[in-house]
Amino acid sequence: MANEIELKLRVAESDVSKLNLHPAITNRLVGEPLNRKLVSIYYDTPNLDLLDSGLNLRVRSMSGGWFQAVKSSGQSIGGLHQRLEWEDLLTKNEPDFKKITDPHLANLFADQALRDALKPVFVVDVMRTDWRLKYKDGSEIEASLDIGDLKICTPNVWQSIALINELEIELKQGKISHLFDLALELQNDIALSIENVSKAQIGYRYLRPQPTIKTHTQAMNIKRYKEPPTTKQIMEEALSSMQDNQEILKKVNHTPAVYHMRLACNRLASALTYSGHRSMDRDTQSIIQDLEWLSPFLISPCDAYAYEALTAILSGQRYQRILLSLGAWLHK
Repeated sequence: MANEIELKLRVAESDVSKLNLHPAITNRLVGEPLNRKLVSIYYDTPNLDLLDSGLNLRVRSMSGGWFQAVKSSGQSIGGLHQRLEWEDLLTKNEPDFKKITDPHLANLFADQALRDALKPVFVVDVMRTDWRLKYKDGSEIEASLDIGDLKICTPNVWQSIALINELEIELKQGKISHLFDLALELQNDIALSIENVSKAQIGYRYLRPQPTIKTHTQAMNIKRYKEPPTTKQIMEEALSSMQDNQEILKKVNHTPAVYHMRLACNRLASALTYSGHRSMDRDTQSIIQDLEWLSPFLISPCDAYAYEALTAILSGQRYQRILLSLGAWLHK
């Protein structure tokens, strides 16, 4: 069992060629970039029982072999995905339940009815380029660019439902902060957008559509903490809240989402301003200034003109840099 920690970013197809030559990559590169085709088949029951159990089961073709992975749903804050992963080598292109021996999983997959019901539900078919990067402090990162599509199994045919242009920056060992620092270096020259949704979640959202309107930013409930929340806890909740409501606003003008996003934005600025455990360095000052720039655009109710301006901002690189900078601050 491994704890997978990675930052997921969307990259425009027109910018893909810039990655290979970027100094943030070339100055830390170990060996040569590795190019290979990956075909990942995701399995579940017709009722999506694995999804409801907080798991996904994947069989992947890679480098001439087959690999099985079971992953937990985990969590994603600021584009940083953290989840447990159990991976095994297979002898053929289908699940091998004998390989699933971890006590966290064995009872679930011992159910013969579940095994019999598992069928391919979607496939991710990509060309991947891997760069292995090493830092002076010994930290190691694998940056992987995936270009391809996601296909859903419909009667007698696989239907492409989403294009994949994704850069994954995975921590192999060392400091999490390097993930965000690398993303910020790349973003100086390449337009990048944080991706809080995994490829598996994209497939599952097609199979089980979610309601468009869903706000879940509330006033912070400090009663659930045994002690007063730390600055980091306040900021993680606010950052998660801001991004949850951002996703709503990308689809529809929704007054509560604007209000809650502004609340989260102001809470982040306040937490940074009054943080007692860290001096007000230049990076902190810059983030506060960017949050103060963003806040006036989060006006509710939001008329058509203001909403158009807001959606442009949320898709822009300054806003993406705010999110990445907050992630870097939280993991220093």
